[in-house]
Amino acid sequence: MEYPILKAHDTDFVVQESMVLPVQDDQDAPFQYLRLRKRGYTTFEAVERIAAVCGVPASDLSTAGLKDEDAVTEQHLACRGGLSPDGIAEFNTRHGSGERTMRLSLHGYGHQGLRAGHLEGNGFRIVVRGLSAGFVRTVEALGERAGDLFFVNYYDTQRFGVAGGPRTTHQIGRALLEEDHGTALGLVRESKSPEAERARLFTGSAAAFFDRIDPRVRAFYLCAHASYVWNAQLAALLRKVGRHPLDETVREGIPYTFATHRDDVLALLQEATTLPYERHRWDGGEMRRTQGLRPTVVQTRVRVDRTGEDTDTPGRHACELTLFLPSGCYATNAVAQWVAWAGSER
Repeated sequence: MEYPILKAHDTDFVVQESMVLPVQDDQDAPFQYLRLRKRGYTTFEAVERIAAVCGVPASDLSTAGLKDEDAVTEQHLACRGGLSPDGIAEFNTRHGSGERTMRLSLHGYGHQGLRAGHLEGNGFRIVVRGLSAGFVRTVEALGERAGDLFFVNYYDTQRFGVAGGPRTTHQIGRALLEEDHGTALGLVRESKSPEAERARLFTGSAAAFFDRIDPRVRAFYLCAHASYVWNAQLAALLRKVGRHPLDETVREGIPYTFATHRDDVLALLQEATTLPYERHRWDGGEMRRTQGLRPTVVQTRVRVDRTGEDTDTPGRHACELTLFLPSGCYATNAVAQWVAWAGSER
């Protein structure tokens, strides 16, 4: 398989959240909707910074999804009670420049907060680097046919850790489920996440640390473990139905089994359109565990907007792509499989 270089620069990966909010002009509505554009911050870190600057509890801010820190992302937030214009202006002044940036803008008002399930999906503009000249010629020859993609719907590596850090959030989640708080705390301390420094400085019991952090972060660790288990179930099913060679690989410490032929992806879809997965959500002052269904295969359309030389790597080439994915899908996963499929057409 030809493996692309993704996220060589934050600006190579632009994400815009798609959500139709019941926006009103009534400033007396209980929630204020904000648009956050950020680069270099996790969503959890952004929420904490907004709360600190604007003088509101982090629990008053809610989102419908998480956005990566190693990208340029736009997403909505709901703030109970709302932020003052001066608070928004101060936040933008403090965080509007530098290698890591954030900017807030007012989107409107409404009567509900945000949670997982409100998000329709995300639009992406992605620069894919490190490609061979042969691959680019194939994509150009395929024309519009290069855009049809069915891909195996794995949780990708960013689900399991932050950029530049170990991919261990699923291990933290497993340790929490087993009530092995000491192991979980040790993994957080080495995670390079926004919680890592706080964990290193914490002197109380390991269980107390997890009682004191934002419970939504604790829920994320539990969900990461469920995601790892779901990936393993999906890979086992692909091995069962596949009739062509499969690509068994490890990416950033996370194992994956990829199809090398579209027929195997369609066979997987025919075998099972969904698989059950476990959800963990902090709601009403307690951690709730529920069951859901996640699609095994997702269909999308990839548009190739531009091809040319890769300015980062002499002798290699780059493509600029746009695509839209439903909520919960990973563009890095989709693009890697698109490159493998398009490359097999040579």
